[in-house]
Amino acid sequence: MDIVVFGAHPDDMEIGMGGTIAKYTQAGHNVYMVLAEIPNNKEQRLSEAKKASRILGANFLFLDMNPDDLVYSRKIVRNFDAIITKYSPDVVYTHWNHDSHQDHVIVTESVIAATRKNNCSLYMYEQTIPGGIVPYGFRMQSLIDISDVIDLKLNSILAHKSQVDSNGDWWLYGIEGRAMYRGYQINVKFAEAFEVIKEVKSI
Repeated sequence: MDIVVFGAHPDDMEIGMGGTIAKYTQAGHNVYMVLAEIPNNKEQRLSEAKKASRILGANFLFLDMNPDDLVYSRKIVRNFDAIITKYSPDVVYTHWNHDSHQDHVIVTESVIAATRKNNCSLYMYEQTIPGGIVPYGFRMQSLIDISDVIDLKLNSILAHKSQVDSNGDWWLYGIEGRAMYRGYQINVKFAEAFEVIKEVKSI
């Protein structure tokens, strides 16, 4: 299968679904991690993002969008359309549409528009930690056991050294703790949760 994962910023995809990405690549599937923009410290954070994608075994694509131009528009939808047309994914992942970060929401609105005519499944991963508080609840509808790849997930996050230095150890504890909590809900050690927009299956 071909899987496309969209993320607004470096480390978003690794935090939200790094374990799932590793599971896909270990199973022999092609994963394309699509990074929209880098808001600061561009050179270092780009290097970190590339390193993280290598740890997970995924392909890395950087759109290099200007943060000030990241608005819901025909332009960004066309950019995402082009990626989806090129890679013809079976599955697409993006941010949660009620995320507290405006960039994350814009990316997801654009992904939803770009997948409106495509025969692919579409899922949303959980809000980044740390994240703001929102008046909505994430609807856990699909879970993936990542117990055997939790080290790859955490190592991919550690690759973002600038963010680890900035956010501290509690940030990592929060990420690991959420994966442990999701795992507990399905009687495994670690898991990642997703909200379903559409699921396409062949029987």
